[in-house]
Amino acid sequence: MERGVKALLRILFAALLLGLLVIAFHPAYRVTAQALWRGDVSASPIAGSNQAYYPDVVVGEGTR
Repeated sequence: MERGVKALLRILFAALLLGLLVIAFHPAYRVTAQALWRGDVSASPIAGSNQAYYPDVVVGEGTR
């Protein structure tokens, strides 16, 4: 059982590290992370492109 827990923790840590590397090196993800940190989702280039692809999905209060 302990081996399974250790393996799961290693996988989760590797996923966290990979996610941080993607945010650090990819400009669109970096700007999106900064926008989310500031609480301004509209400044995110990824949120803008998602809005174009998924017009019925609204983030926030449910209004457009």
